[in-house]
Amino acid sequence: MDSPADPLGAAVRLLSETAHDLKSPLAGIAATMEVIRDGSLGDVTPSQAEFLQAAMTQCAYIDSLIGELSRAERLRSGTPRVRRVATKRTAIRDAVDLSTRSLLSNKQIDLHWDGAEPNSTDTLVDSTILSRLLTNLIINAERASKPGSPILIRVEDDLNRGVAVWSVIDRGRGISPQRLQQLSGTQKIASDLGGEGLGLLISRQMASLHYSTLTLRSRLGSGTDAVFETPLATPAGIATTFARFRAERRGTRSRPQTIQQWKSDESKAFERELRGGNRVRIESMPNTSSWHEIQLQSDDIRPVRADRLALGRVTADVECTMEMADRFDETLQYNLSPFELAYRTSRRSWVCALDADHHSMPTRMQQIEMISRRVTPAMQLQWSEPSIVPVQERSLQCLLIDAMTTRSLAEAAGTIPDVDSVRLGTPEISFSPVASARLDEELRRMSERMKSQSDRLQSQAAALRPRV
Repeated sequence: MDSPADPLGAAVRLLSETAHDLKSPLAGIAATMEVIRDGSLGDVTPSQAEFLQAAMTQCAYIDSLIGELSRAERLRSGTPRVRRVATKRTAIRDAVDLSTRSLLSNKQIDLHWDGAEPNSTDTLVDSTILSRLLTNLIINAERASKPGSPILIRVEDDLNRGVAVWSVIDRGRGISPQRLQQLSGTQKIASDLGGEGLGLLISRQMASLHYSTLTLRSRLGSGTDAVFETPLATPAGIATTFARFRAERRGTRSRPQTIQQWKSDESKAFERELRGGNRVRIESMPNTSSWHEIQLQSDDIRPVRADRLALGRVTADVECTMEMADRFDETLQYNLSPFELAYRTSRRSWVCALDADHHSMPTRMQQIEMISRRVTPAMQLQWSEPSIVPVQERSLQCLLIDAMTTRSLAEAAGTIPDVDSVRLGTPEISFSPVASARLDEELRRMSERMKSQSDRLQSQAAALRPRV
Protein backbone atom coordinates (compact mmCIF):
# COMPACT_ATOMS: atom_id res chain seq x y z
CA MET A 1 0.00 0.00 0.00
CA ASP A 2 1.04 3.61 -0.53
CA SER A 3 2.10 5.38 2.62
CA PRO A 4 0.41 8.60 3.77
CA ALA A 5 3.63 10.39 2.77
CA ASP A 6 3.05 9.45 -0.88
CA PRO A 7 -0.37 10.85 -1.86
CA LEU A 8 0.77 11.14 -5.48
CA GLY A 9 1.42 7.41 -5.70
CA ALA A 10 -1.95 6.67 -4.11
CA ALA A 11 -3.71 8.99 -6.57
CA VAL A 12 -2.00 7.42 -9.58
CA ARG A 13 -2.79 3.90 -8.37
CA LEU A 14 -6.45 4.79 -7.77
CA LEU A 15 -6.79 6.38 -11.21
CA SER A 16 -5.06 3.42 -12.85
CA GLU A 17 -7.44 0.94 -11.23
CA THR A 18 -10.45 3.10 -12.14
CA ALA A 19 -9.24 3.41 -15.73
CA HIS A 20 -8.93 -0.38 -15.98
CA ASP A 21 -12.55 -0.76 -14.85
CA LEU A 22 -13.72 1.74 -17.50
CA LYS A 23 -12.16 -0.03 -20.50
CA SER A 24 -14.80 -2.77 -20.89
CA PRO A 25 -17.94 -0.57 -20.74
CA LEU A 26 -16.29 2.00 -23.02
CA ALA A 27 -15.49 -0.70 -25.59
CA GLY A 28 -19.12 -1.86 -25.41
CA ILE A 29 -20.42 1.66 -26.03
CA ALA A 30 -18.10 2.13 -29.02
CA ALA A 31 -19.11 -1.25 -30.50
CA THR A 32 -22.83 -0.42 -30.12
CA MET A 33 -22.42 2.93 -31.88
CA GLU A 34 -20.50 1.24 -34.68
CA VAL A 35 -23.35 -1.24 -35.22
CA ILE A 36 -25.87 1.62 -35.36
CA ARG A 37 -23.67 3.67 -37.71
CA ASP A 38 -23.27 0.77 -40.13
CA GLY A 39 -27.07 0.47 -40.43
CA SER A 40 -27.38 -2.99 -38.89
CA LEU A 41 -30.34 -1.83 -36.76
CA GLY A 42 -32.01 0.29 -39.42
CA ASP A 43 -31.39 3.09 -41.87
CA VAL A 44 -29.19 5.95 -40.71
CA THR A 45 -29.16 9.39 -42.30
CA PRO A 46 -25.82 10.96 -43.30
CA SER A 47 -26.06 13.53 -40.50
CA GLN A 48 -26.76 10.80 -37.94
CA ALA A 49 -23.81 8.78 -39.22
CA GLU A 50 -21.61 11.86 -38.90
CA PHE A 51 -22.64 12.43 -35.29
CA LEU A 52 -22.12 8.74 -34.48
CA GLN A 53 -18.65 8.88 -36.01
CA ALA A 54 -17.83 11.95 -33.92
CA ALA A 55 -18.99 10.12 -30.79
CA MET A 56 -16.84 7.11 -31.70
CA THR A 57 -13.86 9.43 -32.15
CA GLN A 58 -14.43 10.78 -28.65
CA CYS A 59 -14.60 7.20 -27.34
CA ALA A 60 -11.24 6.51 -28.95
CA TYR A 61 -9.87 9.66 -27.31
CA ILE A 62 -11.16 8.57 -23.89
CA ASP A 63 -9.64 5.13 -24.47
CA SER A 64 -6.26 6.75 -25.13
CA LEU A 65 -6.60 8.73 -21.89
CA ILE A 66 -7.29 5.47 -20.05
CA GLY A 67 -4.14 4.07 -21.61
CA GLU A 68 -2.19 7.08 -20.34
CA LEU A 69 -3.38 6.54 -16.78
CA SER A 70 -2.41 2.87 -16.94
CA ARG A 71 0.98 3.82 -18.37
CA ALA A 72 1.57 6.29 -15.51
CA GLU A 73 1.28 3.45 -12.99
CA ARG A 74 3.52 1.18 -15.10
CA LEU A 75 6.16 3.90 -15.27
CA ARG A 76 6.12 4.36 -11.51
CA SER A 77 6.62 0.61 -11.16
CA GLY A 78 9.50 0.58 -13.68
CA THR A 79 7.72 -1.26 -16.55
CA PRO A 80 6.64 1.46 -19.01
CA ARG A 81 6.31 -0.77 -22.16
CA VAL A 82 7.90 1.58 -24.71
CA ARG A 83 9.11 0.83 -28.22
CA ARG A 84 11.30 3.59 -29.62
CA VAL A 85 11.85 3.39 -33.38
CA ALA A 86 13.04 5.82 -36.05
CA THR A 87 9.95 7.85 -36.94
CA LYS A 88 9.14 10.51 -39.52
CA ARG A 89 8.09 13.84 -38.04
CA THR A 90 5.33 14.10 -40.61
CA ALA A 91 3.73 10.96 -39.12
CA ILE A 92 3.68 12.61 -35.69
CA ARG A 93 2.29 15.82 -37.19
CA ASP A 94 -0.54 13.98 -38.97
CA ALA A 95 -1.51 12.03 -35.83
CA VAL A 96 -1.54 15.15 -33.64
CA ASP A 97 -3.51 17.17 -36.21
CA LEU A 98 -6.15 14.45 -36.35
CA SER A 99 -6.53 14.17 -32.56
CA THR A 100 -6.72 17.94 -31.90
CA ARG A 101 -8.67 19.18 -34.93
CA SER A 102 -12.14 19.09 -33.37
CA LEU A 103 -10.92 20.52 -30.06
CA LEU A 104 -9.16 23.52 -31.61
CA SER A 105 -11.92 24.25 -34.12
CA ASN A 106 -14.32 25.09 -31.28
CA LYS A 107 -12.22 28.18 -30.48
CA GLN A 108 -11.05 28.86 -34.06
CA ILE A 109 -7.46 28.15 -33.02
CA ASP A 110 -4.98 27.35 -35.79
CA LEU A 111 -2.21 24.84 -35.10
CA HIS A 112 1.02 25.72 -36.95
CA TRP A 113 4.08 23.50 -37.43
CA ASP A 114 7.67 24.55 -38.01
CA GLY A 115 10.44 22.00 -38.59
CA ALA A 116 8.31 18.91 -39.29
CA GLU A 117 8.95 18.68 -43.03
CA PRO A 118 9.23 15.35 -44.91
CA ASN A 119 13.00 15.75 -45.40
CA SER A 120 13.68 16.35 -41.69
CA THR A 121 15.90 13.89 -39.84
CA ASP A 122 14.03 10.97 -38.28
CA THR A 123 13.75 10.91 -34.51
CA LEU A 124 13.85 7.90 -32.15
CA VAL A 125 10.46 7.88 -30.40
CA ASP A 126 7.47 5.83 -29.45
CA SER A 127 5.06 7.48 -31.87
CA THR A 128 1.96 6.78 -29.76
CA ILE A 129 3.46 8.23 -26.58
CA LEU A 130 4.95 11.25 -28.35
CA SER A 131 1.62 12.03 -30.06
CA ARG A 132 -0.17 11.85 -26.71
CA LEU A 133 2.46 14.09 -25.07
CA LEU A 134 2.04 16.75 -27.75
CA THR A 135 -1.75 16.44 -27.56
CA ASN A 136 -1.67 16.94 -23.78
CA LEU A 137 0.46 20.06 -24.11
CA ILE A 138 -1.76 21.41 -26.91
CA ILE A 139 -4.84 20.89 -24.73
CA ASN A 140 -3.18 22.89 -21.93
CA ALA A 141 -2.29 25.62 -24.44
CA GLU A 142 -5.86 25.69 -25.78
CA ARG A 143 -7.29 26.15 -22.30
CA ALA A 144 -5.05 29.17 -21.70
CA SER A 145 -5.53 30.76 -25.15
CA LYS A 146 -8.15 33.19 -26.37
CA PRO A 147 -10.34 32.30 -29.37
CA GLY A 148 -8.44 32.82 -32.61
CA SER A 149 -5.00 32.80 -30.96
CA PRO A 150 -2.61 30.44 -32.83
CA ILE A 151 -0.55 27.66 -31.27
CA LEU A 152 2.87 26.88 -32.71
CA ILE A 153 4.74 23.57 -32.56
CA ARG A 154 8.38 24.14 -33.41
CA VAL A 155 10.95 21.36 -33.92
CA GLU A 156 14.61 22.36 -34.09
CA ASP A 157 17.65 20.08 -34.39
CA ASP A 158 20.49 20.50 -31.91
CA LEU A 159 23.22 18.43 -33.56
CA ASN A 160 25.75 18.99 -30.77
CA ARG A 161 23.37 17.46 -28.23
CA GLY A 162 22.02 14.88 -30.71
CA VAL A 163 18.37 15.83 -30.16
CA ALA A 164 15.33 17.35 -31.79
CA VAL A 165 13.94 20.10 -29.53
CA TRP A 166 10.11 20.23 -29.51
CA SER A 167 8.34 23.39 -28.31
CA VAL A 168 4.59 23.93 -27.88
CA ILE A 169 4.17 27.72 -27.84
CA ASP A 170 1.04 29.66 -26.97
CA ARG A 171 0.40 33.31 -26.24
CA GLY A 172 -2.29 32.80 -23.64
CA ARG A 173 -2.64 34.10 -20.12
CA GLY A 174 0.63 32.59 -18.87
CA ILE A 175 1.47 31.06 -15.48
CA SER A 176 2.46 32.98 -12.38
CA PRO A 177 5.78 32.21 -10.61
CA GLN A 178 3.87 30.99 -7.56
CA ARG A 179 1.87 28.51 -9.62
CA LEU A 180 5.01 27.35 -11.41
CA GLN A 181 6.55 26.66 -8.02
CA GLN A 182 3.51 24.57 -7.09
CA LEU A 183 3.70 22.65 -10.37
CA SER A 184 7.38 21.90 -9.77
CA GLY A 185 6.56 19.77 -6.72
CA THR A 186 7.32 16.12 -7.47
CA GLN A 187 5.97 14.36 -4.40
CA LYS A 188 2.61 16.00 -3.81
CA ILE A 189 -0.43 17.35 -5.59
CA ALA A 190 -1.65 20.62 -4.16
CA SER A 191 -5.40 20.80 -3.74
CA ASP A 192 -5.71 23.94 -5.86
CA LEU A 193 -3.94 22.48 -8.91
CA GLY A 194 -6.96 20.52 -10.07
CA GLY A 195 -6.24 18.21 -12.99
CA GLU A 196 -3.33 20.34 -14.19
CA GLY A 197 -0.88 18.83 -11.71
CA LEU A 198 -1.76 15.26 -12.66
CA GLY A 199 -1.69 16.15 -16.37
CA LEU A 200 1.84 17.50 -16.03
CA LEU A 201 2.79 14.39 -14.05
CA ILE A 202 1.81 12.24 -17.03
CA SER A 203 3.44 14.62 -19.52
CA ARG A 204 6.78 14.71 -17.73
CA GLN A 205 6.74 10.92 -17.51
CA MET A 206 6.17 10.72 -21.26
CA ALA A 207 9.08 13.12 -21.81
CA SER A 208 11.26 10.99 -19.52
CA LEU A 209 10.54 7.95 -21.70
CA HIS A 210 12.40 9.83 -24.47
CA TYR A 211 15.37 10.63 -22.17
CA SER A 212 14.26 14.22 -21.58
CA THR A 213 12.97 16.61 -18.97
CA LEU A 214 9.90 18.79 -19.51
CA THR A 215 10.63 22.52 -19.32
CA LEU A 216 7.97 25.19 -18.80
CA ARG A 217 8.75 28.84 -19.60
CA SER A 218 6.03 31.33 -18.88
CA ARG A 219 5.16 34.94 -18.16
CA LEU A 220 1.83 36.35 -17.08
CA GLY A 221 0.02 37.92 -20.01
CA SER A 222 2.53 36.67 -22.59
CA GLY A 223 2.04 32.91 -22.81
CA THR A 224 3.82 29.64 -22.11
CA ASP A 225 6.40 27.49 -23.89
CA ALA A 226 6.51 23.76 -23.09
CA VAL A 227 9.82 22.26 -24.26
CA PHE A 228 11.20 18.71 -24.37
CA GLU A 229 13.69 16.74 -26.47
CA THR A 230 13.80 13.48 -28.42
CA PRO A 231 16.93 11.70 -29.73
CA LEU A 232 17.83 12.02 -33.40
CA ALA A 233 17.67 8.57 -35.01
CA THR A 234 21.43 8.31 -35.60
CA PRO A 235 24.01 6.32 -33.61
CA ALA A 236 25.64 9.55 -32.41
CA GLY A 237 22.31 11.14 -31.48
CA ILE A 238 21.03 8.09 -29.60
CA ALA A 239 24.32 7.50 -27.77
CA THR A 240 24.73 11.16 -26.80
CA THR A 241 21.18 11.51 -25.50
CA PHE A 242 21.16 8.25 -23.56
CA ALA A 243 24.59 8.89 -21.99
CA ARG A 244 23.51 12.35 -20.85
CA PHE A 245 20.22 11.00 -19.47
CA ARG A 246 21.93 8.27 -17.45
CA ALA A 247 24.64 10.62 -16.18
CA GLU A 248 22.01 13.08 -14.93
CA ARG A 249 20.46 10.29 -12.85
CA ARG A 250 23.68 8.99 -11.39
CA GLY A 251 23.79 8.99 -7.60
CA THR A 252 21.08 9.15 -4.96
CA ARG A 253 20.47 12.89 -4.88
CA SER A 254 17.99 14.36 -7.31
CA ARG A 255 18.46 17.72 -8.94
CA PRO A 256 16.59 20.44 -6.99
CA GLN A 257 13.55 21.95 -8.60
CA THR A 258 14.02 25.72 -8.80
CA ILE A 259 12.57 28.60 -10.71
CA GLN A 260 15.15 30.32 -12.88
CA GLN A 261 15.00 33.69 -14.57
CA TRP A 262 14.81 33.43 -18.34
CA LYS A 263 16.32 36.45 -20.07
CA SER A 264 14.09 37.83 -22.75
CA ASP A 265 13.91 41.08 -24.70
CA GLU A 266 10.41 42.44 -24.10
CA SER A 267 10.41 44.32 -27.39
CA LYS A 268 11.52 41.30 -29.38
CA ALA A 269 9.14 40.08 -32.05
CA PHE A 270 9.84 37.52 -34.74
CA GLU A 271 8.04 36.07 -37.69
CA ARG A 272 8.61 32.60 -39.10
CA GLU A 273 7.54 31.16 -42.40
CA LEU A 274 5.82 27.83 -41.93
CA ARG A 275 5.04 24.91 -44.18
CA GLY A 276 2.72 25.90 -47.01
CA GLY A 277 3.82 29.54 -47.05
CA ASN A 278 1.85 30.53 -43.94
CA ARG A 279 3.41 32.96 -41.50
CA VAL A 280 2.80 33.26 -37.79
CA ARG A 281 3.91 36.18 -35.67
CA ILE A 282 4.92 35.41 -32.09
CA GLU A 283 5.32 38.67 -30.22
CA SER A 284 6.26 39.32 -26.61
CA MET A 285 3.75 41.81 -25.24
CA PRO A 286 5.08 44.58 -22.96
CA ASN A 287 4.72 43.44 -19.38
CA THR A 288 6.32 44.41 -16.12
CA SER A 289 6.79 40.78 -15.07
CA SER A 290 9.65 38.61 -16.34
CA TRP A 291 9.81 35.15 -17.84
CA HIS A 292 10.31 32.24 -15.46
CA GLU A 293 11.35 28.67 -16.12
CA ILE A 294 11.06 25.33 -14.33
CA GLN A 295 12.30 21.90 -15.32
CA LEU A 296 10.16 18.88 -14.50
CA GLN A 297 11.80 15.47 -14.49
CA SER A 298 10.36 12.14 -13.46
CA ASP A 299 12.03 11.00 -10.23
CA ASP A 300 9.48 8.32 -9.41
CA ILE A 301 12.05 5.55 -9.91
CA ARG A 302 15.84 5.39 -9.99
CA PRO A 303 18.28 3.05 -11.75
CA VAL A 304 19.12 -0.12 -9.86
CA ARG A 305 22.81 0.48 -10.62
CA ALA A 306 23.08 4.26 -10.78
CA ASP A 307 26.86 4.49 -11.26
CA ARG A 308 27.42 1.67 -13.78
CA LEU A 309 25.75 -0.36 -16.50
CA ALA A 310 26.41 -3.47 -18.57
CA LEU A 311 27.22 -2.98 -22.24
CA GLY A 312 27.02 -5.99 -24.54
CA ARG A 313 25.68 -7.48 -27.75
CA VAL A 314 23.02 -10.11 -28.39
CA THR A 315 22.74 -11.90 -31.73
CA ALA A 316 20.09 -14.25 -33.07
CA ASP A 317 21.03 -17.43 -34.93
CA VAL A 318 21.40 -17.42 -38.73
CA GLU A 319 18.12 -19.30 -39.19
CA CYS A 320 16.15 -16.46 -37.60
CA THR A 321 13.60 -15.00 -40.03
CA MET A 322 12.83 -11.30 -40.36
CA GLU A 323 9.41 -11.83 -38.78
CA MET A 324 10.93 -13.56 -35.76
CA ALA A 325 13.57 -10.84 -35.37
CA ASP A 326 10.95 -8.08 -35.53
CA ARG A 327 8.80 -9.84 -32.95
CA PHE A 328 11.78 -10.25 -30.63
CA ASP A 329 12.79 -6.60 -31.11
CA GLU A 330 9.31 -5.42 -30.11
CA THR A 331 9.24 -7.68 -27.05
CA LEU A 332 12.77 -6.69 -26.02
CA GLN A 333 11.92 -2.98 -26.22
CA TYR A 334 8.73 -3.45 -24.21
CA ASN A 335 10.61 -5.23 -21.41
CA LEU A 336 13.39 -2.69 -20.92
CA SER A 337 13.40 -0.36 -17.95
CA PRO A 338 13.43 3.44 -18.52
CA PHE A 339 17.21 3.37 -17.90
CA GLU A 340 18.09 0.74 -20.50
CA LEU A 341 18.69 0.86 -24.25
CA ALA A 342 18.62 -1.69 -27.09
CA TYR A 343 19.90 -0.50 -30.48
CA ARG A 344 19.35 -2.75 -33.48
CA THR A 345 22.50 -2.78 -35.62
CA SER A 346 21.28 -5.30 -38.22
CA ARG A 347 18.45 -7.70 -38.92
CA ARG A 348 19.43 -10.03 -36.07
CA SER A 349 21.87 -8.16 -33.84
CA TRP A 350 21.39 -5.65 -31.00
CA VAL A 351 23.71 -3.55 -28.84
CA CYS A 352 22.28 -3.43 -25.30
CA ALA A 353 23.00 -1.11 -22.39
CA LEU A 354 21.37 -2.77 -19.38
CA ASP A 355 20.86 -1.60 -15.81
CA ALA A 356 23.05 -4.31 -14.27
CA ASP A 357 26.55 -5.09 -12.99
CA HIS A 358 28.76 -8.19 -13.14
CA HIS A 359 26.66 -9.85 -10.39
CA SER A 360 23.19 -9.20 -11.83
CA MET A 361 24.01 -9.33 -15.56
CA PRO A 362 23.69 -13.17 -15.86
CA THR A 363 20.21 -12.96 -14.34
CA ARG A 364 19.25 -10.13 -16.69
CA MET A 365 20.46 -12.14 -19.68
CA GLN A 366 18.40 -15.14 -18.54
CA GLN A 367 15.31 -12.93 -18.25
CA ILE A 368 15.72 -11.75 -21.84
CA GLU A 369 16.27 -15.32 -23.06
CA MET A 370 13.07 -16.44 -21.28
CA ILE A 371 11.17 -13.63 -23.00
CA SER A 372 12.65 -14.70 -26.34
CA ARG A 373 11.62 -18.33 -25.88
CA ARG A 374 8.10 -17.25 -24.99
CA VAL A 375 7.52 -15.19 -28.16
CA THR A 376 9.95 -16.87 -30.59
CA PRO A 377 10.61 -20.45 -29.39
CA ALA A 378 12.65 -21.36 -32.48
CA MET A 379 15.12 -18.48 -32.13
CA GLN A 380 18.44 -18.97 -30.33
CA LEU A 381 20.35 -16.06 -28.78
CA GLN A 382 24.10 -15.65 -28.41
CA TRP A 383 25.61 -13.08 -26.03
CA SER A 384 28.98 -11.40 -26.23
CA GLU A 385 31.04 -10.97 -23.09
CA PRO A 386 29.43 -7.93 -21.41
CA SER A 387 31.51 -4.98 -20.26
CA ILE A 388 30.66 -3.24 -17.00
CA VAL A 389 31.26 0.46 -17.62
CA PRO A 390 30.95 3.49 -15.32
CA VAL A 391 28.20 6.01 -16.00
CA GLN A 392 30.33 8.97 -17.04
CA GLU A 393 28.63 10.98 -19.78
CA ARG A 394 31.57 11.48 -22.15
CA SER A 395 33.12 8.02 -21.83
CA LEU A 396 29.74 6.26 -22.02
CA GLN A 397 28.85 8.27 -25.12
CA CYS A 398 32.08 7.21 -26.86
CA LEU A 399 31.64 3.55 -25.90
CA LEU A 400 28.06 3.48 -27.20
CA ILE A 401 28.94 5.19 -30.49
CA ASP A 402 31.85 2.80 -31.00
CA ALA A 403 29.71 -0.27 -30.26
CA MET A 404 26.83 0.87 -32.49
CA THR A 405 28.88 1.95 -35.50
CA THR A 406 31.41 -0.89 -35.31
CA ARG A 407 28.72 -3.56 -35.32
CA SER A 408 26.72 -1.79 -38.03
CA LEU A 409 29.75 -1.54 -40.32
CA ALA A 410 30.93 -5.08 -39.57
CA GLU A 411 27.56 -6.54 -40.48
CA ALA A 412 26.95 -4.29 -43.49
CA ALA A 413 29.49 -6.20 -45.60
CA GLY A 414 27.36 -9.34 -45.45
CA THR A 415 24.24 -7.65 -46.76
CA ILE A 416 25.44 -7.75 -50.43
CA PRO A 417 26.57 -11.32 -51.14
CA ASP A 418 26.89 -10.75 -54.91
CA VAL A 419 29.13 -7.95 -56.18
CA ASP A 420 26.96 -7.72 -59.30
CA SER A 421 23.74 -7.23 -57.32
CA VAL A 422 21.92 -3.90 -57.46
CA ARG A 423 19.44 -2.06 -55.30
CA LEU A 424 15.86 -3.23 -55.25
CA GLY A 425 13.82 -1.56 -57.99
CA THR A 426 16.70 -0.92 -60.42
CA PRO A 427 17.03 -2.87 -63.72
CA GLU A 428 19.21 -5.95 -63.89
CA ILE A 429 22.82 -5.65 -65.04
CA SER A 430 23.04 -6.43 -68.76
CA PHE A 431 25.66 -6.21 -71.54
CA SER A 432 26.27 -2.77 -73.03
CA PRO A 433 28.44 -2.03 -76.15
CA VAL A 434 29.35 1.43 -74.84
CA ALA A 435 32.26 0.28 -72.69
CA SER A 436 33.66 -1.93 -75.46
CA ALA A 437 33.44 0.89 -78.00
CA ARG A 438 35.20 3.30 -75.64
CA LEU A 439 37.97 0.77 -75.03
CA ASP A 440 38.48 0.20 -78.77
CA GLU A 441 38.64 3.95 -79.38
CA GLU A 442 41.19 4.42 -76.60
CA LEU A 443 43.38 1.57 -77.96
CA ARG A 444 43.28 3.08 -81.47
CA ARG A 445 44.28 6.51 -80.13
CA MET A 446 47.15 5.04 -78.10
CA SER A 447 48.35 3.02 -81.13
CA GLU A 448 48.45 6.12 -83.34
CA ARG A 449 50.27 8.08 -80.64
CA MET A 450 52.90 5.35 -80.21
CA LYS A 451 53.39 5.13 -84.00
CA SER A 452 53.89 8.90 -84.17
CA GLN A 453 56.43 8.82 -81.34
CA SER A 454 58.24 5.87 -82.98
CA ASP A 455 58.54 7.77 -86.29
CA ARG A 456 59.87 10.84 -84.49
CA LEU A 457 62.47 8.80 -82.61
CA GLN A 458 63.61 7.13 -85.83
CA SER A 459 64.07 10.48 -87.55
CA GLN A 460 66.02 11.83 -84.58
CA ALA A 461 68.24 8.73 -84.54
CA ALA A 462 68.94 9.12 -88.26
CA ALA A 463 69.96 12.74 -87.74
CA LEU A 464 72.46 11.73 -85.06
CA ARG A 465 74.27 9.10 -87.18
CA PRO A 466 77.61 10.26 -88.56
CA ARG A 467 77.68 10.76 -92.29
CA VAL A 468 80.01 8.49 -94.26
